[in-house]
Amino acid sequence: MGTRKDRRTRRAVVSGDNISGLVLPEPFTGATVQRTFKLTDVPTVQALTDVLEAWGVSTKDWGKGNTKAVSKFFHEIEGSEAGLEVWKTKKGDKSMVVRVTHVLRAKVTSPDAYARGVFLFNTWQQYGDGRKRIRNGLLSEKLTLAEMPLVSHLHDVCARAVTEEEMQRVVESMTRINSNRPAPEYDPSYQCPLRVVAEEFVDHTVEIEASKSYPGLMTVYHLYTVDIICEGLPTVDFNTLEFEHADKNGKRELKYIHAWVWLEWGMIQRYLFDGSEMKERKSKGSFATPDELEAWLGQFDVDLESWGRARPSLGSSSVTWKSVDKLWRELESSQTQLERWGRNDGVPLLMRVVHVLQMKVTSVEAAHHQKFLFQVWHQTATGQIRHVNRTMAKKLNTADLPFDASTFEQAARKEVKDRLSFLADVHIRLQDKDLPTEGSLEQSGVNVVKVEFSDHRFDLEDSPSYKDMTTMYHLYTVEVQCTGLPTSDFASIAFDSNKNPSAIGWRWTTWQETLDILHQRAQLLERREGVMTEKIRDISDACRACLEELSAPRGTSTADQLASVRSRLEEMSALLRAEESKEVIPGFTRLPPSMVSTLADRKGVSDDFLDGALLARQLAARGGAIRHLRHEEEDEMQCQSTAPMEIEQSTKPGLCSLFCGRNLADTSAEFRK
Repeated sequence: MGTRKDRRTRRAVVSGDNISGLVLPEPFTGATVQRTFKLTDVPTVQALTDVLEAWGVSTKDWGKGNTKAVSKFFHEIEGSEAGLEVWKTKKGDKSMVVRVTHVLRAKVTSPDAYARGVFLFNTWQQYGDGRKRIRNGLLSEKLTLAEMPLVSHLHDVCARAVTEEEMQRVVESMTRINSNRPAPEYDPSYQCPLRVVAEEFVDHTVEIEASKSYPGLMTVYHLYTVDIICEGLPTVDFNTLEFEHADKNGKRELKYIHAWVWLEWGMIQRYLFDGSEMKERKSKGSFATPDELEAWLGQFDVDLESWGRARPSLGSSSVTWKSVDKLWRELESSQTQLERWGRNDGVPLLMRVVHVLQMKVTSVEAAHHQKFLFQVWHQTATGQIRHVNRTMAKKLNTADLPFDASTFEQAARKEVKDRLSFLADVHIRLQDKDLPTEGSLEQSGVNVVKVEFSDHRFDLEDSPSYKDMTTMYHLYTVEVQCTGLPTSDFASIAFDSNKNPSAIGWRWTTWQETLDILHQRAQLLERREGVMTEKIRDISDACRACLEELSAPRGTSTADQLASVRSRLEEMSALLRAEESKEVIPGFTRLPPSMVSTLADRKGVSDDFLDGALLARQLAARGGAIRHLRHEEEDEMQCQSTAPMEIEQSTKPGLCSLFCGRNLADTSAEFRK
């Protein structure tokens, strides 16, 4: 489907003849074009060589190995396929020559398929000599400098890309070259059945990288994504033939056979993200203002208009998406990082990366019973209470990357101090008229005696705070042993940076009990979802009943008024029916496994640190097992030496443990420890 971003803004960017309005990756952010070389400035290969050398680009190795010669670049300039520009960085301390190209990425579809978010995807290509390669890309076409600015030539460019290039000849999906099937011949009488009826500009992104074909020369790729709606497309998968331009004898050889399949856009993105690399990372100091961050976010398919606004809800309470300003503050406080992933023929992907420390807080006595603290509820100073159901957790400061044992220990000690310095009864509730202060409460005396790293894992999900953004959570677990904790369930009072109090409910649980709590929570959400579905169905039925009554209008209402009411009810009814039948598919599922693996590997600790922590746990477990066996042997020997005497004194069974000097429960507890 078409993007939801403000197209007027992006059209202004595309129609410009400079890069001042573009979002450029570092270190080119804010760069300006100082000069554009025309063919008259470099009329010969030698003149082009002299210009490149004058700007510090050595061409002595061009044309060797897999590199291209200067003459090839000259022909690109001569044919308007590429340009040569001088860029100056924002700081003004560096200027360089860059090669500039423009590429169209087309999401080709039909009117019916466009309404369903289905587009054509090029899965493979076969060369005219029979060689075959996997493509997995959109229709891609180089643009000439004469077709810039694109907004002024958009329809003509789209028509050329579809009817004259990759899709110029439509054939059945079984068409291919093999030993029994020679390459198809060019038919000059063939008329392309496709016709471009609409085009919708989606986005304009810029990739900058060192050229592999021209060593020492930076290449700027202007990538334009456009939805192209065509008539005449087959409704099933098909192939197309692309022929070379006529040679000196007028013959046109087969260039490619393209295979096209119909896929939903989400599935296409999954393929396009495969092989993606991290192009850029944004953190504290990357954006001077929230407006700069918003401009950078504009290159992604993100519904920024919804940020900072209430989410649609049928209930009485509304939840608000967080704003760009909030995300900017997260970056400036080093709570999160933003990463731009992509590949040159793919689409850009925005990834929010958060590092979270999860603390399994326990005491010596609780650890014997495998129990730890579980936060069950949280109350703000305004009286609002929400269920939490998680262990103590804290976002880690990304400025401390890479993390180590001391990082985790310092963060854990600070969080325990912030959360557990003031204890209260488990039934406490904050009263707006009598809020506590730090001076009015007694210090708890809770003290951290040991912090031990446990493991690292990751979680990938659609951000619940920022619409259309995927978040990678790196989760680090530590076991925190404390003294001074109550032995029963309790509450605590914590204060934020503005000294506003909040109440937190804590419960001693085991892992098995936490699973029960989460299972009960899931069942409750399922029941609520069922109730909400029934409400939607009832409202939808009521809308349809109103529409039926309006079909035969009565009374004094004018026809225009009734038509307006009917139109609004029809829109609401359609929306409710869509909501009732809609299947929610998480956006992060579009990521290919290879990319998820790469993201997960970009953790905040080294593999050596994780290996060391694992070895320490294994040695501790082995030592506990040895101590357990040793105690068993000692107990058995002591029982053998004392049991006859004790049995003579008492005939009651089961008294052996009383005379062995150790309780069986203590032995098993030490083994667990």
